[in-house]
Amino acid sequence: MRTLRERLLAAASSPAAGFPISRSSLAFLVALAAIAFLTFIVFPAQRATVVADGFTRLVHSREKSDVAIARRAGVTLEPADRVVHKTDRWGESELVVSRATPVVAQISGRLVYWRTQAKTVGGALAEIGVTLDDGDRVLVNGVVSSPRDELVPLPARMVSDALSLARVPVVPLINAENPLSITVKRAVAFTVKEDGHSLSLRSTQPSLALALKENGILLGPGDLVVPELDTPLASGLNAEVRHASKVTVTLPEGSSIVYTHERTVGDAVIEAGVELSPLDKVLPGRDELISNGMDVQVIRVTVGTVVEREEIGYQTLFKGDPDLDWGDSRRVEGQSGIHAWEFQVTYENGQEAGRVLLRDWVEQEPQDALVYYSAASDYDGDMPEEQQVVSVLHVYATWYNPASAGKPRSSPGYGITSTGVPVTRGIVAVDPRVIPYGTRMFIPGYGFAVAADCGGGVKGNMIDLGYPDGVDVDWSSHWVDIYILG
Repeated sequence: MRTLRERLLAAASSPAAGFPISRSSLAFLVALAAIAFLTFIVFPAQRATVVADGFTRLVHSREKSDVAIARRAGVTLEPADRVVHKTDRWGESELVVSRATPVVAQISGRLVYWRTQAKTVGGALAEIGVTLDDGDRVLVNGVVSSPRDELVPLPARMVSDALSLARVPVVPLINAENPLSITVKRAVAFTVKEDGHSLSLRSTQPSLALALKENGILLGPGDLVVPELDTPLASGLNAEVRHASKVTVTLPEGSSIVYTHERTVGDAVIEAGVELSPLDKVLPGRDELISNGMDVQVIRVTVGTVVEREEIGYQTLFKGDPDLDWGDSRRVEGQSGIHAWEFQVTYENGQEAGRVLLRDWVEQEPQDALVYYSAASDYDGDMPEEQQVVSVLHVYATWYNPASAGKPRSSPGYGITSTGVPVTRGIVAVDPRVIPYGTRMFIPGYGFAVAADCGGGVKGNMIDLGYPDGVDVDWSSHWVDIYILG
């Protein structure tokens, strides 16, 4: 078998070639063939798997660089795309194409377009020299994001993963025609004086209202803000916020809530539309300082006069009348008097809270009742002409004398009462539990008497009238009103 060199020489000297070949040309061809042979022997074709855009391709190539192999597999590489060489457990090469993310950023009015391999939003911005200050806001495709968030939005990654699992070729959701949009909004510094305390704040919000909310300054009913809440936020803006105090005002007819900027309780109550009289009470006091959440009670105070009257009882007096027959009596009715008092009364919420006596007087004097008795019926002759009646007692009255008392005349106690006095007219036996011993009384039809004896049959509202032996008894037992004397 002829060698390659012999074949080339034979071909060159063959008449069929149609033209002569010089020795130098022949040598060049021989060298070229040798190089091709050595390349085939020394650098054999390599097998590699190329993964790009959801597709996997197996290629054989003698290219040295991973980029060249990827291109031989038909993969078009854009600027900043990377080819990552991996080796599986069987030693086979796998080339994974990592596509750079096309990004367009809007920063302080300028647009920047580039492609990046950064994994986070902050990393991508750092590639173009953008640093974020406190309060700056970053939006990725219109959604507020953190510099630590992944560069590819979560919804795009989820769709891509779902299509890969379904073995569907993935068309990048972000490409040169539809780049990822990053907007950096620079925060502006402004000052808020909140209830007298100055705060230096920053915000990217377009209006003062949103900037206050973003910085945790919450507004409630009645709060005052200067300038207006819809004022555009600008660097150096000075704003003032004064929070209103919530006060619950309770009146007799109900409660109401007022949001006030007044300093004192009295002024806040007036602001709530409550009219106060000089006498009305306010708790806490009208000069107390307002605090948020305070409960205030208004007590309506009125003053009036009241006249009260009370009956003055009359007395019953006994008076002797020589024109009356012995044992008889007659009564002249008395009349009660009237005592009057005038008070100044203070009312709180309609209820009496106190009173002061202004004056008192007797509108009508009482008139005493008189019981006239026969002066001749005075049993011992020493009763006064007039005697006051303490009470009137309704009793059953019987009579007795020494002979009916149950003791023989020979007995030392014959005709002697339990108190040691002899039984005679004007001595009455009583139940001491009802009428004590020594009580003076007047019994119509009998006369004056004194309680000085008792008896086994005299119980409760019962009396036994004493008579001496040897006189005619003019008394028959019956119920009678007797007068207990003072």
